Amino acid sequence: IPLETDSNSVIEQISRVIPHNNRYYILDRKQSAVLIFDSNGNFEKKIRRVGVGPGEYSLLYDFNINPFTNELELLNPRGELLSYTLDGEFISSLKIPMRNASKFLPITEDMIIFYTSYEEEKLHYYSRSQDKIIKKEFHFPETILSTPLIANNSSPFIKHGDQTTFFLGFSNEIYDIDTSGIRLRFRWDFGEHNFDYRDLPKDKDPFYYVALLKSGNMAHSFYSYQENQHVIMTRFAFDKQWLTLIYNKTDGESTIIRRFTEDIMPPSFPVLSEEEILGFENSMMAHLFVNESVVDEPSRSVLANLKPEDNPILIKYYFKNQK
Repeated sequence: IPLETDSNSVIEQISRVIPHNNRYYILDRKQSAVLIFDSNGNFEKKIRRVGVGPGEYSLLYDFNINPFTNELELLNPRGELLSYTLDGEFISSLKIPMRNASKFLPITEDMIIFYTSYEEEKLHYYSRSQDKIIKKEFHFPETILSTPLIANNSSPFIKHGDQTTFFLGFSNEIYDIDTSGIRLRFRWDFGEHNFDYRDLPKDKDPFYYVALLKSGNMAHSFYSYQENQHVIMTRFAFDKQWLTLIYNKTDGESTIIRRFTEDIMPPSFPVLSEEEILGFENSMMAHLFVNESVVDEPSRSVLANLKPEDNPILIKYYFKNQK
């Protein structure tokens, strides 16, 4: 799906994509904007209101579509959550009693969970009705922040049905999270290749940690986690390459791949639904993620006409039993 490219819709870098009601809502953190495209990639609206007035913000780190209000919520890390209609019209702003939050998730109509890497306790549970943080938990060594183990583009919160999952790339541990807190759900087990972040030496240069991770044979940097009724997918680094683990929830079997059977790479930050996997990629890298021999003629035409100045493209991968 090519995303329309003009002076108003140009995307510097996709940070997050949320498909909703035949639209794609796209966060571009580099320009502090949310762009709205229809299901065919036609540009509809851009929310970029940098300033200090009503409905304006200084920075934009994350966004969500609140399932309880059906509103867009944009996170200004300087202590503000701004609400907009799904068409991008400003509604209201909410001052939150914390700064430096980088990710968030409305988990009930009343409660929002914020993630911050700048405070000792990383998870803050905020009650709208009480207008205060009612719980804080979860910490990790500050050394982690000097490593590439956590991805800025990946939200640590994944919603699947009524279940919410919390994960961070430095660990193979996956948690359930709700209003009462987090509980360990399971660990990815790679045997002798398990990576333990607690073994990292302290106070080293960031380049040291990059070299250390590349030189080892440990599974690390779990940058994405996605789940539907049938499978769990996670992407991680091992032996100087990116791999995708697909866990079949029906038979308990795990498969690790570097490429799909169509000889294409899985998307780096996929969005998983019951029918498909949605990915995004730079227009000039599309050939690595799409096999022209297995797509229809309109898709081949799109690929043939991509130009370096074009916006990134969205790519849908359908499960074979769904297409």
